Amino acid sequence: MQIICILFFVFNKINSGFRRYKYKMDIPMNANILISVVTPVYNGERFIRKTYECLCRQTYNNWEWSVVNDGSTDASDSLLQELANSDARIIYASQVNSGSAKYPRDRAVSMSRGSLILPLDIDDSLADDYLETMFSRMMETDADIVYPEMLFVDTTTGKVTQRLPIEGFDTSLVYRGRDLVKHTMPEWKIGCNGGLYRRKAWINMSYPRTNEPLPSTADEVDERLYQIHAERVAFAKAKYYYQNYPSSLTNSVTSRFFHVWLITALQLADVVEGEFGHDSEEYRLANLRLLHVWRSLMACYARHHEQVADAEGMIEELLGKVFRRVDPALLSRTDRIKFLNLCNEKLLFALFCLKYSPRLLWRKVLQHFCPQYYRSTIIRKREEEKVRNQIASSYSHEHSADRQISPVVVSMFCGNTSSGGLVDRLRGAVSVYQACQETGRSFKLHFTHPFPLTDYLQPNRYDWRIDDDELSFDSSSTERLVLDSQTDTFKEHKQQRAFLNQNLLHYRDKQVHCYTNASCCYDSDFARNFATLFKPSDRLSRHLNEIADGIGQEYITVSARFCNLLGDFNEEVFSQPLEVREQQQLLDCCMNQLNLLQKRHPECRLVVCSDSVTFLQRAREEQNAYVVPGHISHIGNDVPHDYAYYEKTFLDFFTIAHARHAYLLLAPGMHKSGFPYAAALSSGCPYDIIKI
Repeated sequence: MQIICILFFVFNKINSGFRRYKYKMDIPMNANILISVVTPVYNGERFIRKTYECLCRQTYNNWEWSVVNDGSTDASDSLLQELANSDARIIYASQVNSGSAKYPRDRAVSMSRGSLILPLDIDDSLADDYLETMFSRMMETDADIVYPEMLFVDTTTGKVTQRLPIEGFDTSLVYRGRDLVKHTMPEWKIGCNGGLYRRKAWINMSYPRTNEPLPSTADEVDERLYQIHAERVAFAKAKYYYQNYPSSLTNSVTSRFFHVWLITALQLADVVEGEFGHDSEEYRLANLRLLHVWRSLMACYARHHEQVADAEGMIEELLGKVFRRVDPALLSRTDRIKFLNLCNEKLLFALFCLKYSPRLLWRKVLQHFCPQYYRSTIIRKREEEKVRNQIASSYSHEHSADRQISPVVVSMFCGNTSSGGLVDRLRGAVSVYQACQETGRSFKLHFTHPFPLTDYLQPNRYDWRIDDDELSFDSSSTERLVLDSQTDTFKEHKQQRAFLNQNLLHYRDKQVHCYTNASCCYDSDFARNFATLFKPSDRLSRHLNEIADGIGQEYITVSARFCNLLGDFNEEVFSQPLEVREQQQLLDCCMNQLNLLQKRHPECRLVVCSDSVTFLQRAREEQNAYVVPGHISHIGNDVPHDYAYYEKTFLDFFTIAHARHAYLLLAPGMHKSGFPYAAALSSGCPYDIIKI
């Protein structure tokens, strides 16, 4: 029996060594191995030559640089193309911006040819012997991954502010990858930027793209997966200089900052639980990490809530998800007592507010008990102040005495502030026009960003166009009015009308610039005022006639604004896609409502308008619905595009306006869009909301 056990043990060792040999046979044990340095670039023009020169100084010469430009808006593309043309070691590609460094980095890996992969961020740098030191250590230890010394450099002072691995971490050892996960949680104790990886490790272990929300970097989750599946991980005395900018994601309190950290914590918990099990020491540490992330970001949110007010709903939802994921049974007795056994999320939220920001607590109480008053006061004032700050730099204090300034009232949408979607802009313009009619002022509309409105809408019975030389951005001759609409109540409309009329009368001798999305025009004759101001351009009219011919009969329209619930339309606000099962349930409910509406209007064709390709496609296939052709877009304060990019929005608007009846589908989580309401109101079309 003992002989059998010994033979079995020897067989396993030999078999394990053979498997190990097969795994590494793609890397011969010599110094002529190609190392692929992979770099994603977004607006990195000022760093590109520095990074290239850093690679050229390397004492290890057998390298290539695989670079992907992720939709940069500076001169990165031309500079990288120039370098690639002059140096055969550079492999270069450019793509549309993906919103995450992960995707261009993974593409750079797929383009590369080396047996070893080394990621390098465009703004970081390496010691001259970096590649040689990392490679030597990998050959010495037969490791799958080698990590460097990571030095954090303050870009303001040039001083090193932090070093990883932390003091006391034994870098002389070669770790089993799965063991390293346990040794480096709940907080990071090692630096992973600039690690050297065997190609198979990188290609096979990256976190699946389909499971990763677009705004998340997933770097930490990927790194843990690399470690979990690596047999051997070593550390080298090679210096990687990480440039720590005050404005970087990890230092700036933004909505994306919260999104990345909270989503990453949840993803990491999923990975560790799946790999090690709920009862493992690794998952206990991941659970503790969840608590640490929630605690630190809850305190950060309480202290800096004003900076992320636009995304407070998303942030609080994610904080709640992380909080509910923490298992109190896996925490120490001290942590359970300190956080009330994690039994009451609202009470803990209130305690954090009391400690860091009593003002936030007062606002939350007001928001809960008086939501309309909260929006019409707190939110409105905050939004108006934000606009005032954004437009301030557009106005000069130098008096322009050399030209006559016409004292007209101008509704402004010129890109110097975020102005909302198409309906926000049009209703604001009509509201200002209505106030001008009531006060005897001349009205003009300056709509130039992200496209000239005259490309799609022309003056009808009133010429609202204004030339650039008629506009004044001189503070002494202009007055700026900022008015934000929040609740769409009669009381707010009354306040808006009074504000506009009083100020237009008071500043009768000045050119008044109005920055507003006011909806008070809805209360009186919106259709007549809209028709007085606007008519479709000739090009838009031709396409509207083609759509009418395509529909071929009277029709009803059904609109649905999913934002990103179905995972296919990501706009300014971060919104989490539903789980696949929930997406299917929501789509089924929507299809059922479409079927019921077709039975209610058997003589009419069904036309659907939505921001979701998934919904439009299914409605077309299952309900024979007509879909207005074109690109789905949201008209925000983004970079300009060509005519076709925005045309569908206008085509949808006038298609809804000419319907026999317009409907809006509304389910929990879906956006209560004002788009179909305004379109229907512009022509007197009946309009209803169907709640699912």
